[in-house]
Amino acid sequence: MKSIGKISLGPIVGLACGALLLMGAEQATAQNEIIVSQYVHNQYAINPAFAGSREGLSLYGGFRKQWTAIENTPRSFLFTGHTPLRNEKMTLGANLYVQGIHETTSAGLMVSVGYRTQIKRDVYLGFALQPGVAIRTADWSKVRLMDEQDNVFTDKESGAAPLLGFGASIYAPKYFAGLSVQTLFLSDSFERTKAEFAPADATYLLTGGYWFDVNDRWAIQPSLMLDYNKANDMATDITASVIYNEKLWVDLAYRTTKDMTIGVAYMPKRQLKIAYSYTLSMGDLRSYDAGSHEISIQYDFVYRVKTVGHRFY
Repeated sequence: MKSIGKISLGPIVGLACGALLLMGAEQATAQNEIIVSQYVHNQYAINPAFAGSREGLSLYGGFRKQWTAIENTPRSFLFTGHTPLRNEKMTLGANLYVQGIHETTSAGLMVSVGYRTQIKRDVYLGFALQPGVAIRTADWSKVRLMDEQDNVFTDKESGAAPLLGFGASIYAPKYFAGLSVQTLFLSDSFERTKAEFAPADATYLLTGGYWFDVNDRWAIQPSLMLDYNKANDMATDITASVIYNEKLWVDLAYRTTKDMTIGVAYMPKRQLKIAYSYTLSMGDLRSYDAGSHEISIQYDFVYRVKTVGHRFY
């Protein structure tokens, strides 16, 4: 690891990762309810400041089914895309999610505009703003009732609320760290008029990871994610990834909300990655939960490569 002056970035980032990496893989905010367990393979999904980090147009699509043994539990789709612009210091990205829970559906679209600067060879510092909108609908007429004449459950409701996210990141071929907030605007589920700019009540994510080469074929990547909201207990996600030949990933993660995740990702070629993960609750839902499944595919249209080696974020 090269150094700036007499200060080596390796130990600094290593220590940062120990504190930075603590923020859970499954996260939800008042406006962005989408649940993500594969953040290690798509950092942009939770932090817009990673836009452009793959040095080309990167497209990602994922589907998740939560708690499969329980009826009408969350099912969600997530699509992201990001790229550096012709001016390499500027980045652009978009994040679209759709999630259904029981008789309600929520969808959100966020567009990010970012700036990054190369602080030394292959090391970037990035910042991004991510405005957007969340839309929710509910069809209460689909609720199964003992009293079918209950008029309270015959209406349909809809509402929209603004989103405004922010992210900061530092990344290089062997490490990443980031701080982000999905939205600084909070509101009631179906009340557009009650949206408030409330940064003190938002959920903040702190992430990081480091790639350790074991030999020419094997590598290990520990990573952590920590999410903080003053109204809830802080959650910690600890992940260990074992990588073979930069093509096959096996991920094992534990979250302090008593969830265990095991995942596998495969890169049949340099630009394509397919990932699957399975999450099992170890807490109160264990007797009822058959697990949560998530699958994703990512493709990079890399038109320039400025670094030698892997890009794992």
